[in-house]
Amino acid sequence: MIVRTRPSIILFGDSITQQGFSGWVSRLSDAYTRRADVLNRGYSGYNTRHALDMLPYVYGPDCNAEDDKTDNVLMVTVFFGANDASLPGDREHCQHVPIDEYESNLRKIVKSIRAKLPKQVIEQKVLSPPILLFTPPPIDAKKWDKCCLETFNDTSPRANPTAKAYGDRVKCIANDMDCITVDSFALLGGDHEQGEAFYGQHLEDGLHLNELGNKRLYEGLIDTIRRELPDIAPMEDGEGRYGGKGISLQGKLWKELC
Repeated sequence: MIVRTRPSIILFGDSITQQGFSGWVSRLSDAYTRRADVLNRGYSGYNTRHALDMLPYVYGPDCNAEDDKTDNVLMVTVFFGANDASLPGDREHCQHVPIDEYESNLRKIVKSIRAKLPKQVIEQKVLSPPILLFTPPPIDAKKWDKCCLETFNDTSPRANPTAKAYGDRVKCIANDMDCITVDSFALLGGDHEQGEAFYGQHLEDGLHLNELGNKRLYEGLIDTIRRELPDIAPMEDGEGRYGGKGISLQGKLWKELC
């Protein structure tokens, strides 16, 4: 290894994560500049079945106290469900995963990630890095159908109430397994009284996020980190190096070297 790595933030998800370097992921990387390395492990089109198959390639073997040499991990995000929540009978994409299996798969993913991450001793407690679970975003079904017909000459049907139902399962998992929820459905206005007229403005094609949607998702994520995980939020006091909680800038300030 020529370049020393910093603490890492691992983002595991589908296309909304893969495409995130043009949106919410790039904003997160900017917030942690000189603090942590943000590793994007997004896989377009993947559902939780695919994610289980991919886990060994993302996280490697399980860690244990004797031979753990894994770099320090600040946190992990898991963002699947937009494809699982596609409606049954989609012949073109075959991405649908029944909601009970979706819940079971997510629980397996969380359990597996915890087994693969190094433990940290904080205040005499052995803790795993926090896992943040994202709910699926809202769906503008008409816009998405139009996009699919133009791109694939077929539809890949989605429905907003289904996305919400899958998100409710995510919240239950987070509560049961001591994870943190990032409710992208709520952040993007999935329940807004104006319906698609409101939340549709956050979606590029009815499913993926546009610039405004990426901005709102990032703001919700960083607010969650600052509220729930202040010790690993980007330090904001002074010049980002002294005082307060959070991750400080790496290295001395340039003024200290003059």
